[in-house]
Amino acid sequence: MTARIMIVDDEEPIRDSLQGLFEDEGYLVVSAASGEEAMARLRKQSVDCVLLDIWMPGIDGLETLSRIHQVDANLPVIMMSGHATIDTAVRATRQGAFDFVEKPLSFDRLMILCRNAVQKRRLEQENSDLKRQEKDHHSRRELIGQSAVIREVKALIKRVALSDSPVLIVGEHGTGKAVAATLLHEASKRKDGPFVEVNTASVIVNRMDSELFGHEKGAFTGALHPQRGRFESANGGTLFFDEVTELSLSAQAKILRVMQERVVQRLGNPTPMPANVRLIAASSHDLEQVLRDGQLREDFYYRLNVVSIRMPSLRERIEDMPLLVETLAAEQANELGGEPVRFSSEVLSELMAYHWPGNVRELRNYIERCHILMPGEEMTRESMLPPDQSTTQISHSTTAAKASVAMSGVEADSFHEAREAFERTYLLQSLEKHEWNISRTAADIGMERSQLHRKIKAFGLVPPEKESL
Repeated sequence: MTARIMIVDDEEPIRDSLQGLFEDEGYLVVSAASGEEAMARLRKQSVDCVLLDIWMPGIDGLETLSRIHQVDANLPVIMMSGHATIDTAVRATRQGAFDFVEKPLSFDRLMILCRNAVQKRRLEQENSDLKRQEKDHHSRRELIGQSAVIREVKALIKRVALSDSPVLIVGEHGTGKAVAATLLHEASKRKDGPFVEVNTASVIVNRMDSELFGHEKGAFTGALHPQRGRFESANGGTLFFDEVTELSLSAQAKILRVMQERVVQRLGNPTPMPANVRLIAASSHDLEQVLRDGQLREDFYYRLNVVSIRMPSLRERIEDMPLLVETLAAEQANELGGEPVRFSSEVLSELMAYHWPGNVRELRNYIERCHILMPGEEMTRESMLPPDQSTTQISHSTTAAKASVAMSGVEADSFHEAREAFERTYLLQSLEKHEWNISRTAADIGMERSQLHRKIKAFGLVPPEKESL
């Protein structure tokens, strides 16, 4: 993963020299001419290390260091100074600086310090990511909202959880059926047992028996090792079938038998094993129509449908939109870094007017896109990104909106490639907007002229009149 560093120094030659040095070594570089500019950039974009000059106009390096650690307490900051005393170095260290270097700078020493700082940052991030993943896992196990319909669903889940009967959860894609299944398990007497999910659409049909019931070594060609089935793994807990209508009629009959007898047999082993599981199934299809089409056994359907929970679409609880947007924006900021993207009241009204065919899942993806393209900024009517990139249902002519639409057709194998493609499109449209005037473009987008020149060269951007030569 490419590391991003920030260089903060009021002397442009030093910034340019260090930027060239680190870019030659493969780093991504963000530069700032003052402590104030550095803080503004940090609130919008996360970095892995900061090189910070001490003596600067405005807020000095020590004050900037303090403010940086208020935003990100673990961000390594290497202090630089040509007029420092031992007392200054000690103060910087006590304030949490990663290290201290004197000018004139030794590029070799600076490179080693930066590499060590980035490595330390990565190790700390890996540890915090593990903790955050656990936290995010919990955040995705709740139904966000206070509307009447979602309160009814929450209340029904609590009542149904006390039973051990099968439950059928229905609703459109992205309404939170898997979340509801998890909540049912956690509120049940089986909460200390396993929760095992089977995404039926992802299992190869001729391997379904092995996946569900397990197999012994040599039970069939390719069975090189014994394997526990999902029923066996979920014993004492809950087994959740997502998109249950994807099961074959044969698999439905076998599952029905397990539900009745509470035992399973591995392929290649006649010995029955206990399968004391609670079954929860979910579907986004019209089950009455699936029954009529003969793709769902009636006895299996009625055995599953002891209790039914219908998950409301986002359109049915649109009053939850402000809370959902705020919660999901904070979630993305935790996952991707930076401050949450904000939404004006006009934009919220636009979002509430959109039909959201993908429901909360689509909204989560939209908020993630907004955070990637406009981190820490307020989305206004003029700058908002359209929820549906494939249509012009919400049409705006701003650079950000144009760039996001342009990106919809870009294929990228990684986030790094996608970001570079967006940067290239964004810079090209900004340059065209200002008729390739470098000074006006740099001022408009908040980038230094030298950095803009470097980006133009890196992306191979050429003015129209030169392209025709």
